[in-house]
Amino acid sequence: MNDNSLSFNSEQFARANEKPEYTKAERIFSAIVMITAFCFVKFVLFHATGFITTGIFIAFITAAIIYLRSKKCEFSRFNKLLTATLYVFSIVFSITANNFIKTLDAMFLFIAGAYMVYSVGAGSKTIEKFLPFAMAKAIFEYPFASFGVQGKITSDTVSDSETGKNIKLMLIGLVITIPLTAVVAVLLMLADNGVENMLRGLFDGVDNSGFWNFVTELIFALPLSMYIFGMFYTNTHCDEDRRLDERSCIEKLFNMRFVSNLVCYTAVTPICLLYVLFFISQAQYFLSAFTGSLPDGFTYSDYARRGFFELCAIAVINLAVLCFISLHSKKAGREKPLMLKVYSLVLSIFTLILIATALSKMAMYIKEYGLTELRVYTSWFMLLLAAVFILVIIKQFRFEMKFAKHISIIFTVMFALLCFSRPESLIAKYNIEMYESGYLDELDKDALLDMSDDARLTALNNGVVTKEEVNNCKHSGYEGYSYGRYNISSVILDSLT
Repeated sequence: MNDNSLSFNSEQFARANEKPEYTKAERIFSAIVMITAFCFVKFVLFHATGFITTGIFIAFITAAIIYLRSKKCEFSRFNKLLTATLYVFSIVFSITANNFIKTLDAMFLFIAGAYMVYSVGAGSKTIEKFLPFAMAKAIFEYPFASFGVQGKITSDTVSDSETGKNIKLMLIGLVITIPLTAVVAVLLMLADNGVENMLRGLFDGVDNSGFWNFVTELIFALPLSMYIFGMFYTNTHCDEDRRLDERSCIEKLFNMRFVSNLVCYTAVTPICLLYVLFFISQAQYFLSAFTGSLPDGFTYSDYARRGFFELCAIAVINLAVLCFISLHSKKAGREKPLMLKVYSLVLSIFTLILIATALSKMAMYIKEYGLTELRVYTSWFMLLLAAVFILVIIKQFRFEMKFAKHISIIFTVMFALLCFSRPESLIAKYNIEMYESGYLDELDKDALLDMSDDARLTALNNGVVTKEEVNNCKHSGYEGYSYGRYNISSVILDSLT
């Protein structure tokens, strides 16, 4: 081995063991992420949400933009639109008191935010063709690839300052002395009744002050903070080898094809024949849903309920079957044979008929008995499924159609309608109008009062409930946590009652 090779190996070893240097922006952003993660746990996971949560999301999105800009990341028109979408959906926490909607919105913002950071880091100009692979990188691979970086930054920051070193030494001393202090405290409590009473009072005070709540929130916030910072760090320090490659995605999809097309045809044919027999035997029964008339021997309640959720389950199963035969058939994708397209079309058309039937039955039921949360959410989900199957049908004729892009847009628009329509307010308004018009025999005031402040405010404004009735149940769900009461509906309700 010559001297040149020895010198080269030494340089490689030195570079491999070289301690990374972190910029001032990374140190500042690390602290911001820590604070944000704690606030997210406190005001989203553990407590009801409101204006405070909107402010947290808006502040963090703004900080993320500044950080990404400082790392020389360029925002394309698509990235700017995605960022604007995050800002818009952050408002949901303030305009509704519906905790279910706010939970869904928090999940949407978390996932869409992770994708936004990935998209900016990758320089994407539109939604990727292979979106599931991109989402896997954005949510799983990238955050965990640099999961421990924030800990290293914190350690370096503490080590670099004299005050930090002193704090570190003090914490080490406290950790060492805690077991010994606990033993001494127990012995003193056993030895003297006065000391026992004093220490018990001290511990009770700590417990009542919310100390353990703070500790629990901190335990959840630490890994979340490391996850979020790891996401940003990987996306701004990503090697080209780690980037999403279209060729590798195609290879992965190709390797997933292991089922003979004949097996797929054989497996799907009995399902399709069963649907044909089902529709023929139940033609009159299903046509009643579209004509608005009841079959003999049925009440509106029995007719609407019977089979609705089963039809929903069948629609989901059919979607799973379509995904399976499209991904795992040996001949699929661009080489998809005509027979596989036919089967995909038949399954999609049958499913759309089932969805239309289910929605028609639900419409009859709503007309007779009014709206509820479950009826709104299931109808929304069925409409979303219908949109997916319509896209599947179009895809059979236009292979180049960007399926991921279109379904993402449709979902975002429909989710926006769900969030910003404040569904419980709409439910209350619809039921009140139907009752006053004579279409509903009775108005269930207890059901309206059991909903969130959105429904209560609408009911109070329409004069169907009294201030006393609202006062007895308003802000339910916020017991012990006043933060969630800071939303538009609850604030207006407070001013009226």
